[in-house]
Amino acid sequence: MHPYIQDNIVAVATPPGRGALAIVRLSGKSLVEMYKDFTRKSPKNRYALYSKIYHPRKNNVLLDEAVITYYKSPNSFTGEDVVEISCHGGNAVKGAIVSAALEGGARIAEPGEFSLRSFLNGKMDLVQAEAVAALISSKGRLSSEISLEHLSGKASRTLKSLKLRVLDL
Repeated sequence: MHPYIQDNIVAVATPPGRGALAIVRLSGKSLVEMYKDFTRKSPKNRYALYSKIYHPRKNNVLLDEAVITYYKSPNSFTGEDVVEISCHGGNAVKGAIVSAALEGGARIAEPGEFSLRSFLNGKMDLVQAEAVAALISSKGRLSSEISLEHLSGKASRTLKSLKLRVLDL
């Protein structure tokens, strides 16, 4: 894993393969310029915009028509600026958007790096970060429910309460 220096990262957030839609997610210190390069428009925080998606470095090269959303830090999953592009799910389309982000200065995210950044930026604790992984890999309703409870912070609040009681003792 790369050291945490708030560089821009990119990854496809949907499962591998072909589907109707895919999500390409970026996170980093400042993604306003990347958003502008992709859309030729200024971002509005937490606003989903249907737009043409252009290559950030190659003028007038159209990559897709998609929904793009900008989340300004610290009000995002990672606590950094986040851009999510809901594009068509073909491998060529999502691959072109990821390649364009790489050419725009991002790097491929390591597995779990979005959750790691969320943890490092105080958006979730370690129990919640582990709950994300457990929720993603859960195979049944009960395991999903337990993971969602942990993700909501219920287990963390219980542990914190127990810790305070032990310290008081």
